[in-house]
Amino acid sequence: MSRVSLPAAFALCACAAALSLAPALASPAASLKAATAILASSSVTESGAADAPAAGKNEAAGLASDASQPNADTFIRRIRGFLPDLRFSLEGAQGKTVTQDAFEGKVVLLFFGYASCPDICPTTMAQLSQVVNNLGKQADQVQIVFISVDPHRDTPDVLQSYVSAFNDHAIGLTGNERQIADVARRYRVAYQIEKPSGSDPKNYEVTHGRGIYIFDQKGRARFLASDSESIDTLTASVRELLG
Repeated sequence: MSRVSLPAAFALCACAAALSLAPALASPAASLKAATAILASSSVTESGAADAPAAGKNEAAGLASDASQPNADTFIRRIRGFLPDLRFSLEGAQGKTVTQDAFEGKVVLLFFGYASCPDICPTTMAQLSQVVNNLGKQADQVQIVFISVDPHRDTPDVLQSYVSAFNDHAIGLTGNERQIADVARRYRVAYQIEKPSGSDPKNYEVTHGRGIYIFDQKGRARFLASDSESIDTLTASVRELLG
């Protein structure tokens, strides 16, 4: 499998899923504490590099630029007209079906990841939570949505418990393999579930894209940001949409 060159938002992180590999992040509360510490020290790390799925290179075409370019690790791009409007039908807390209609009239901050991710996901969720907190009275006009790319382990209730540790109003969504693949393809998100390591079928890694997608109140894709983008820049972009 060949390695592909993608911008930071489409680069893949290899996240060790087994909690035994990341004991400090064994609970949502621990994830939040660790992620906050990482943000405070401005040291965002990854647990290794990963090869992208073959489809990822094609799905990123048109939006991707060479990651070796200056400042490629930190960017936010206007993408109106380059990606489709927000649309999905997935499973939320207590097994309820959730569609894009639930967020009509709100700015949506969308991220793809999974609950047992030890590094990028908790750091990004803490980052998005701080963005919302920075908005003050406008915070209720913004919705954080976390879509799992690990439907085998992320049950709706487990996922909701995870995202709620970062933001009381964040929503975690999952679905079957086909549903997740369809949504990921729609937004050109590359991900891959690796084979289990050892005898434990739940001990496996997941590689996934790291982009933060920002949709306006009408569900139109407006910004794509790197997960390492500054909180101030993300906040300014959201405020632009809020008016």
